Amino acid sequence: MKKLYLLTLVAFIMHCSTQYVYAGWPIGKYRHIFTPSLTYYSSKNYWDKNGKKVITPAGTSFNALTIGLYGGVGISRRLDLLASVAYALQSSKFGGITQATPTGFGDATLGFSYNIAAFKYKRFLSVQGTVIAPLYTVERAGNTLGYGVLGGEGKLMYSGEISSKAYFNIEGGYRRYFDDKGPNQILGSITIGTALDDRKKNQLTFDVGGLKSYSNNENLISVNPNLVYNGYYVKGGVSYGHKFTNKFSVFGNAFYTFAGQNAPQGYGGTVFTVFKF
Repeated sequence: MKKLYLLTLVAFIMHCSTQYVYAGWPIGKYRHIFTPSLTYYSSKNYWDKNGKKVITPAGTSFNALTIGLYGGVGISRRLDLLASVAYALQSSKFGGITQATPTGFGDATLGFSYNIAAFKYKRFLSVQGTVIAPLYTVERAGNTLGYGVLGGEGKLMYSGEISSKAYFNIEGGYRRYFDDKGPNQILGSITIGTALDDRKKNQLTFDVGGLKSYSNNENLISVNPNLVYNGYYVKGGVSYGHKFTNKFSVFGNAFYTFAGQNAPQGYGGTVFTVFKF
């Protein structure tokens, strides 16, 4: 039971090491965006391989505080260069007993986003390709910093205005880790946001998204537990943001996982700033 609980956390924790991309909107030629973030995540219970919710013993918990850095550079009006890195501080208890939990850098990403089409410059269809590289080894870090192998991700994004104040972003993608056990992952999300005032200084955003992961290793116990994740999760969130200037904004986000299989049931929040220059 102890090992079962810990292993279910792997994929979800690393997914919640937030990487705030610019969605389907191009950054703009010679423009830059820089986004530092701080994410807190906590989990106690989980869903097993049959999708049944499992209540863990009293005194069981997993907590992670993740510092994320994301940056983007507009190479042209359509092409952007994107990069991110995350550092996680983690703690874990099972039945009140503290477990050995690694702290350190997670995965770094580097990729490009290309705007395929712009519809009257109000709606944008873009594709994104990303390389995922671990800044750790599984042998040294254990089983909660990531899969420990190189990966790649392709994503299609459609973003734009709904009205003068409201906007949307729809994403769908495929992620592959280059190991004989995978996993292969299908991911998607829908975001709807609206300005709360005429000057568009304040905005409220709602999102729902999830991930379906496949691996030929369907068991939770493995020599490399980072590669055994075979299931799914669905989570929702709400965000509030305030734009202080055209170049500086601050956002707060809260999220909760409400369904899953071989995945933890968790919640958390993120505070992040957006610098444009």
